[in-house]
Amino acid sequence: MTLALLADGVENPANLLRLDDAARLFHASRPADPSGRLIAVENALGATEIYGRRPIREDVTLVVGNERRGISRGILARADETVVIPTVSRSVKTLNVAAAAAVAAWYVSRGSRPQGQVANPEARRPTVLIIGDDHIEIGSTLRSAAAFGFRDVLLDDRGAGWFDGSSSIRREAYAAARRHKNPLRVHRRTLDVASDFEEIVLALPWGDGTPLHRQRLTRGRRQLLIIGARLDELPESSRDRLRVATMSLEPVDHVPLRLTASILLAEVARQVGRRMPERGRPAPRRPAYETGISLGDRDEVVILVEPAELLSY
Repeated sequence: MTLALLADGVENPANLLRLDDAARLFHASRPADPSGRLIAVENALGATEIYGRRPIREDVTLVVGNERRGISRGILARADETVVIPTVSRSVKTLNVAAAAAVAAWYVSRGSRPQGQVANPEARRPTVLIIGDDHIEIGSTLRSAAAFGFRDVLLDDRGAGWFDGSSSIRREAYAAARRHKNPLRVHRRTLDVASDFEEIVLALPWGDGTPLHRQRLTRGRRQLLIIGARLDELPESSRDRLRVATMSLEPVDHVPLRLTASILLAEVARQVGRRMPERGRPAPRRPAYETGISLGDRDEVVILVEPAELLSY
């Protein structure tokens, strides 16, 4: 199988760079036009969930769309298949476009079991410690955490400025996290917190370890999942409780946190499962993409304000 990642109308230059990074992690190309089987990553009528599928064995082009409008109708009409990444949050319903591409590429190339239905998924959800030094990557990762149903995460902020950075740094980080509608509670911790947990799982992008999809990630709050650390950073006192899980990605020089973290968070969501329907309780809503902004007349003066910027006033 050969894999290609196609950006249909993606506008943000930073997102395009992260898509290039995602392509390198999967040894994929970044063509201008699709070839082979065309799979659209979009919340559209008839889309199938990314979970519960067999690994693709043929040449595939995964296409992701514009940050606001999604994939164009023409590309959707040409797609052989449309897949959707299930989310849990009712307020943060989408991932960053590059993070979505990484999650889709991981499940299309590897396959997985379906996401099950359980009585109390929150009792199975582990604790997650995110480690990072880039404010945008941390912000985008926190957006993914909220989308996949996390209510709390631990953050080892190594100079990124999420907690005490300048107003401009925090504004950008909050915008990446969709903080204006993201209810996620972020707790400041360091890697030393690992000693408080009964089991520790360190997720690595490549190298030796149990394949991520075979590592049980449903042991509840006493299980700590760590993303963004090196193996040699773990305290010696925690080694007897340590499990290493590998994503088996291509070794590269630069690994954006949002890509690997979103894969881990998606796999946690798959294993933890979704709540079983209850009588009198509304069924979970399908994820919805952000509404685009229509253009006004040329002579109109329009000022666009990022909602997160209002927090600084």
